[in-house]
Amino acid sequence: MKRNSILASLLLFFAFSLFAQTEGEVFTVEALVCDSVGTAIKDVAVCDAKNNLRSITDQDGVARIATRLGETLYFSHVSFNNKLVRIEKKDLIEDTKGRHSMLVVMRHKTNKLQEVTVTENAAHLAYENKTVWVMDYKVQDDGIYMVAGNGNASTLLHLDFEQDTISLKPIASKYQELYQDAFGNLHLIGPDSTYQIYCDGKQLHLLYGTGKEVFRQKLEPVKIVTDSIMVLQNYANMQQQLVYLMVNRNNKQISVMADLNGTTAEMARNARTDVIRDQKMDMLEAEFQEMPPIKGVTEGTLRSNFKTDEIDVERRKLMVKNFYNRIRFKPIYCPAIPIENSIYIFDFQNNNLLKYDNLGHQISTCGIDFHKTGYFKNLEMKNPWDEKLIVDAVTGQCFAQFSSDGIVTLKEIDLYDGKVKREIRLTDHSFPQNIQVYNGEVYYLFLNNTQTTRDRRSLYKMRLE
Repeated sequence: MKRNSILASLLLFFAFSLFAQTEGEVFTVEALVCDSVGTAIKDVAVCDAKNNLRSITDQDGVARIATRLGETLYFSHVSFNNKLVRIEKKDLIEDTKGRHSMLVVMRHKTNKLQEVTVTENAAHLAYENKTVWVMDYKVQDDGIYMVAGNGNASTLLHLDFEQDTISLKPIASKYQELYQDAFGNLHLIGPDSTYQIYCDGKQLHLLYGTGKEVFRQKLEPVKIVTDSIMVLQNYANMQQQLVYLMVNRNNKQISVMADLNGTTAEMARNARTDVIRDQKMDMLEAEFQEMPPIKGVTEGTLRSNFKTDEIDVERRKLMVKNFYNRIRFKPIYCPAIPIENSIYIFDFQNNNLLKYDNLGHQISTCGIDFHKTGYFKNLEMKNPWDEKLIVDAVTGQCFAQFSSDGIVTLKEIDLYDGKVKREIRLTDHSFPQNIQVYNGEVYYLFLNNTQTTRDRRSLYKMRLE
């Protein structure tokens, strides 16, 4: 009874806050646009009933729209089914500062791809097995390591570059991720534990089992290792400041290699000292943690087919809140990457490319602007940057990954002047995943959603022209 009375009070409070918004008053809504599994969708156009463009979602799937209650908005994207949304009080959530948010879920279009002719420069299967699908992979000097499964069992595979199996090992289905540390060792990652992978040329072995949290604390901060130094990554100020520490491997002395931050760091410092916890949502979340599951309602149905009952309305509000908190202070992306005998730090906060030798001494600096593409300019959609750099460990080439409407473009970056040297579009498959480049060939996973029996994710490769 106590729990029900608290829940009822909270619902009345939210209803009172939202009904304070009058029908004719214009206010700003942050629409968080995602697909049915909660992945943010960028480049979604938001139009009104007169087909006037009102906003467009950024890389985090957020569109800021000036609107009023009762207005109908039109959400469109070339890869998703169009969605009409009427601004209703029951769909809005208001935080303690009076800001309004709402969640918009869009569905993928089912497009049948044209048949691809296999040529030297066309994408073709790098691993062909119709009974399993690939969950993760890593391309290394001694071949391809892969986690594959069929829904009931999983296998760790070591293949050569001609698809021949060197070794395989059955593993628990919970292990679905591969991670390569700065020392070059490959690890098998599960939800609670990790193992180092070792192949003696004939058999695969799992060594040094450890807890996942210990593994992340010990190994993940180490980003680069040379004969003389180790480079450690350390975030501060709500992950809006990034400090690279250099550890001398001979005398263990620690010094600052680079301290990177931008205008968002000041915002994070202010937020840390002036955060007002939303007690209403905290109490509501605690209530739901104690409540038994609703009969006939699963997490999947909540994500893909939102219901209109009061409990589900509050769960939608919780989902919006969690999504908002996740994107409010997104970690800045300023990677440190070893390429051949040098270390490059891409300072995207200040638009600089910093070059160091293998001793940690800075050699040069040049400006970069390839990432500053924008989302909307001169009535044309631009090709937004995915905040991802891909390095070919053999050739030393560095590529920046961009995507628009499901098509990925790789732009090769000149490490001397920071300019784009050439562009390669991956047009054979839309929405490729986990893109890697090795020895002049690009590898990626493609989810074949035309398969009705299971989730088929296959590994493809193609020669870079």
